[in-house]
Amino acid sequence: MVDRLWDTTFASRIRPDSSLFDYAVSESLQGRPVPIAAPSLTEMFYGIELKAVSGDRRFGALRDWLVRLIGSQVLNVISLDGRAAVIAGRLRAENPHPPPGRDSRSKTMRQAAWLFDIQIAAVAFAAGLDVATRNIRDFEVLSASLERLYPGAPTLAVYPDFR
Repeated sequence: MVDRLWDTTFASRIRPDSSLFDYAVSESLQGRPVPIAAPSLTEMFYGIELKAVSGDRRFGALRDWLVRLIGSQVLNVISLDGRAAVIAGRLRAENPHPPPGRDSRSKTMRQAAWLFDIQIAAVAFAAGLDVATRNIRDFEVLSASLERLYPGAPTLAVYPDFR
């Protein structure tokens, strides 16, 4: 099994002709489906649906392709189970707001994204996986919080690469 859970910044870039898809297929053929947190799928399908309902047929086709991909052996969707939910609640209590920084989204959208990041980190931590993300800053904050909340537990490593 691949030990890096892809957060939304990687998972959302999976397309039929992408290097990420080629890598995921290669890994699955070797019996190592790529782990993706269920909350990442929520974020992905939210974005896809916004585009699809606006009439962009490409996103309807992408949605249908991704639904089939999720049902395949290429991805291993990791659920937000009870253990991960407890971890996410503790993380949110310690980090009620996203770290300051540049972000063009509205405060409401940034807060929603932060809650998904918390859930993704909790899913990875509960499953004993590291995180592959382009959102290094936020996940490093969450990793540091996990170290404080769960002293002696393995660290949630954060990687800028999906491999």
